[in-house]
Amino acid sequence: MKNRIFLRSLNLALCGLAVAAFAACGDDGDGGSGGAGGGGTSTTTSSGTGSPSTTSTGSTDPSTTSTTTAASTTSATTGTGGGPQTLEMIDDMEDNDNAIEAAGGRLGYWYTFNDKTEGATQNPPPDPSGTGETPFTMTALEPARGQSAYAARSWGSGFTGWGIGFGFDLKSEDGMKTPYDASAYTGITFWAKVGPGASTTASVLITDPGTDTVGGVCTDECDAWQKSLAGISEEWQQFTIPFADLKQGGWGTPAGTTEIDATKLYSIQFQVGMAESFDIYIDDLAFYN
Repeated sequence: MKNRIFLRSLNLALCGLAVAAFAACGDDGDGGSGGAGGGGTSTTTSSGTGSPSTTSTGSTDPSTTSTTTAASTTSATTGTGGGPQTLEMIDDMEDNDNAIEAAGGRLGYWYTFNDKTEGATQNPPPDPSGTGETPFTMTALEPARGQSAYAARSWGSGFTGWGIGFGFDLKSEDGMKTPYDASAYTGITFWAKVGPGASTTASVLITDPGTDTVGGVCTDECDAWQKSLAGISEEWQQFTIPFADLKQGGWGTPAGTTEIDATKLYSIQFQVGMAESFDIYIDDLAFYN
């Protein structure tokens, strides 16, 4: 069933430890936060967010956009040029369910997670028990973005710890997360925007054996490979993130390598730090060459 959300009980236990690590870490001295441990509701990842010294640049949305079906490739269209040449869609959200496209050996489900600030709200809500009773739901776009009618979105307010996140595992069946080989690709690309008055900063996080609890290197301070997405606006922009540009946040356990191992990826997540109001949309998420 596509609306099934798998329980990762280990991660729930680790979340509090990761948050404590963040509180002790503080500012990294390089203009960014020290990071934060995020406990996903359907992932074993305890991942951190920071503000790397470099940020990705987005290209503005053209008047028309293209979408692809699973495992297909197409020319990428960007407002300023220089975008990816070919795409393999991970999820275009158009089927309006919580599963990524089941193609290329991938199998995963969208979920949300947060720092559990009392009185704060996040939508769609996390499903910490893994019951599947409140699966992640896509948001209808009004107006549509070209041919795209749906996007992944999380919104809410009031989080005062490390913040919130949402994302998915790339290869997870019957509750067992296993690595996915993405070495054939250069990186990922997606479209993003924020709602009116919402925080305009976020990070994309990707985990591998050195930065995911299932990899055996880190336990409660898994510091994901990440990239800051500064300057997200209320207009759609395309962000292109080469794997080579991802860096650890610097607050948690070192991965033991200087770059991500694209042959063994576990999760892709988007995280917003402490913000009074957040409302972030992600659409047409794909690997690219």
